[in-house]
Amino acid sequence: MNEYEEKFDLIIDLLEHHATTGMTVTAVAQELALPRNSVSKYLELLYASGDVSMERFGQKKLYRPLPRIPFQKIFDRLPNALVILDADLKVWMMNESFITRFRIHPGRNVIGTPFFDLDLPLFADPAVRRNIERIRRSQTYISNMQLIEERTDTIYLVDFAPIVAQIGMPGIMVSLRDITAGRKIETALKDSEKKIATLFATVPSGIILFSTDGVILNANPAALDLFGLQNFEDLSTVNAFDLSCAPGRLEALIRNGQADETELACDFTRMREKQGISSTKSGVACFNVIFTPIYPDGGGLPTECAILFKDITQDWRDRKELTFRESRYRSIFEDSYNGLIIYEPIDGGAGYAFKDLNRTAEEILEVPKADLVGRSLVEIFPDLNFNALMERAGRTMTTGKPEFLPPLQYRQGQGKWIWHYLFKLSSDELASLMIEVSDELGDELGWPPAADDDPGLDQDS
Repeated sequence: MNEYEEKFDLIIDLLEHHATTGMTVTAVAQELALPRNSVSKYLELLYASGDVSMERFGQKKLYRPLPRIPFQKIFDRLPNALVILDADLKVWMMNESFITRFRIHPGRNVIGTPFFDLDLPLFADPAVRRNIERIRRSQTYISNMQLIEERTDTIYLVDFAPIVAQIGMPGIMVSLRDITAGRKIETALKDSEKKIATLFATVPSGIILFSTDGVILNANPAALDLFGLQNFEDLSTVNAFDLSCAPGRLEALIRNGQADETELACDFTRMREKQGISSTKSGVACFNVIFTPIYPDGGGLPTECAILFKDITQDWRDRKELTFRESRYRSIFEDSYNGLIIYEPIDGGAGYAFKDLNRTAEEILEVPKADLVGRSLVEIFPDLNFNALMERAGRTMTTGKPEFLPPLQYRQGQGKWIWHYLFKLSSDELASLMIEVSDELGDELGWPPAADDDPGLDQDS
């Protein structure tokens, strides 16, 4: 092999000295004192390997050297670990990646060493040895394998290939690429996909995937159940935009391009009659909907969207009824002919603050509501017999039984006489029904009392 290499080097050096003019086969043979036929074969191999160029001038072939690529440096810088074996399975070449990865001592000369004498655990598998032997014998072989290095749990993709050197000698190239990270990512991705598929199939909320033009692409079992359908085919014939009773709502969410939460109503009767959907449900249902656009990995506008939804029909009806009741209560509260005050216990029940009052109460007390709410009763009306009031209010809050208060004035010696009916609310607040009785008392009952009388709250009638 060294003899052939010397001849190649001599020919290339000679051509480099005559690079501008080039040389024929005969000229090279004469210059080197070699047989013309041998020089012709050497030049053909050099031309085939890309070391020289050739131009024809009639019957003659003119050869010039081509720029030499520093093959060994490139070979060493390749990220894959590479080893080339000769026909006797001895190490012919080995790059730096192979030496570093398999911790071969840098001072050790492994060129010419039988490959399997290196005792590399990764290649100890009999299947690997047999495969290399099959390549050497020109038999059918496996071009690549996945091998695991037990010591480091590293996964390698190993490629095997026969090669032919410049001088026509056969060899075997073995290339190794570390694919551990890729395999871990692939495993994690498969695990993640499995989890997502499990959630998609088992989550109690409905999930529908659809394109931005409304074509329904997929739906989970919960979505079919919420729509009263038996299979996906029944839903796939409907445009996603027609599911809602609010035209344009989903389209607006798509244009907005952001995740959002909303409520949508669905009329099953209309869907069954106009769209031919064989739903087992009827009437109108209300859904809480979480919308999200799905952006492609490469960026750009979303082409698909998803909605996650759950049935809140009963909650919607309850809220509607509650709103109606609150509206009715507020109407009664505000329009009542009698004054109504709601007190909130403060200081552990040692006092009461104004929580709410109606317009009639404002007129009776002659104080705007804004000046009362949140402030304590004794702070606003210090003339009240507060101890007597607290006694009766305390009994009402403790026993839950209503208490009557005799007529009283909020301002000593002036203002209106008010009769009170105290009762406890389920919210643990104290309510007071107020009726002005200034006119009804009259002089025959001694109301208002003389200046030296005490109109306190301890009187029973």
